[in-house]
Amino acid sequence: MTLKATVNFFSLSVSKCHRKFYQTRLPLPLPKHLVIFGLGDWSHFSQKTSISVDILVNPDIKPQRIGELGPERRCFVWEGAWRVDVLMASFKEVQSGHPFKLLLTVNEPLFNSTPTRPFQALEPSQSPVLPEDAVRGLDEPSEVKSQSSTVTSKKVLAEKKFSPLLEKMLLLPDPKISPTQVEPETRKKTCLPNPVQLNKTRRALFELPAAEGQHESEDLDVKELQVCPSPRWCHAMCLSDPETAVLIGGEGANQQCCKDALWKLEIDSDFWFPMDFPDQDSIAQCSRGHSATYDPDTKRIYIFGGMREGKRYGSIYILDTASWKWLHVSAKGKIPTLAYHSATIYHKELFIFGGAFPKMSSLETGACSNALFIFNPEYEIWYQPIIEGEKPLPRLGHSATLLRNKLLIFGGQKTSTYLNDTHILDLGFMEYTSVPFLSGQPSARSFHAAIPVSDRKVLISGGCNAKGAFRDAFTFHLDTLTWNTVKHADLCSVPRAGHTLLNLTCSHQTDMDKESQGKHNLCMVLVFGGSDRTGRFYNSTSKLQLDLEEVKGASEPPS
Repeated sequence: MTLKATVNFFSLSVSKCHRKFYQTRLPLPLPKHLVIFGLGDWSHFSQKTSISVDILVNPDIKPQRIGELGPERRCFVWEGAWRVDVLMASFKEVQSGHPFKLLLTVNEPLFNSTPTRPFQALEPSQSPVLPEDAVRGLDEPSEVKSQSSTVTSKKVLAEKKFSPLLEKMLLLPDPKISPTQVEPETRKKTCLPNPVQLNKTRRALFELPAAEGQHESEDLDVKELQVCPSPRWCHAMCLSDPETAVLIGGEGANQQCCKDALWKLEIDSDFWFPMDFPDQDSIAQCSRGHSATYDPDTKRIYIFGGMREGKRYGSIYILDTASWKWLHVSAKGKIPTLAYHSATIYHKELFIFGGAFPKMSSLETGACSNALFIFNPEYEIWYQPIIEGEKPLPRLGHSATLLRNKLLIFGGQKTSTYLNDTHILDLGFMEYTSVPFLSGQPSARSFHAAIPVSDRKVLISGGCNAKGAFRDAFTFHLDTLTWNTVKHADLCSVPRAGHTLLNLTCSHQTDMDKESQGKHNLCMVLVFGGSDRTGRFYNSTSKLQLDLEEVKGASEPPS
């Protein structure tokens, strides 16, 4: 007898976030055989815990249960028959190119004290608007400081256990209910897309009766719990891996820092959870104008600069995403103290361009900079390279996007003057080149969002000037030095500035890969936060698939 088999292997980490539900996408058509097995330490589960395995083809069709895993049964083989409704739905979905989902549901005893996810007691906060007179001077101060090198590390995640009573009050999913039996609004952990009005009071999700509070005083010392970040702008956000994003800081009402400063987003499941840590004073405390830049080679996030309550920050904080530990580096050399700068990782070094020097005595910013500072993590030293060509004007709130070995600098503002000039810094030759003003170029703006959508093209979204925020988007092609307008109803649905764009498409995708898609130039992006500069601020998280079909034209006026 001859046996033929096609083997596809997929892995899913169940212990990553201590959640009830997990999922992964698999390509259609439906397989004839499935082998499901679990590896690793099951000691954090009780002996009565089981993991149900379901197949979901369409949200409107009830998923099909194919088996269960447990401490005593860590593997099973399924080779049964698919239900007729599941099979018929799969035929329709495969024609559309959609995958099916393998769902895992962790079924734990009702009175298990094991936490389902880490949490932190948080307080509400809202977001302000940057004042027009935030920038005063033009000259770059010469003050720098030198420090000796010391490194300290702190644990980031300190998970708190909570009781079954709190699980009920948090409205966590019932482990006996399948994911598709729960309404989407209950199952989805993302924030509502509606903007939050300034000065609007946020209600606590629950209040504890006195008797219950006495019995659970240690675990339930909570007055408010959020399931997503508070509205903000001028935050920093970056990917730590293709499935995870990290949010740091942001500005709250009346120029106050957001108290819920650190969040992690699991992108595939749209699940936000706060990152707890034992020592609040040991990590970056910048509320606004700082940068967070991920280095894929070292798997570290570099947090630099910013300002909070009139204090200047020139420290480098490093978040190691392999161990989730903080490293505070007190570096040597010329240490800049900047806010609203740009930050880029190139060849394992951190490149900082522009920004404003915060004033010591107030929340306002001081002189603008057009200098380039480089931080070398290996030697923990700052230095300034010699650069040829004409420097761009000093600025803050600009963007600097890395396209191969070129740094594309666009826009920003200098005092009350908004800019829309474009400069290219060749990091190989260390030389500036000014790009002539072109037809269809975006109007002058600052606090826009910019990401590379290929190795030769950048996408720019929103931003603001003295009249308000923009609701437009553009692409700039490095080879042809051309600007093009991007039309997308969701990306340009509201005026937005101070927000974040993340490219969820493969970061190594080249223009040749894009051309293989045919006429479509597809790109998946994530949009978070921002403000329309009229008192409305956002904490929504949107994933948008853009077909970057380009239309030449000028930018739209602010709304």
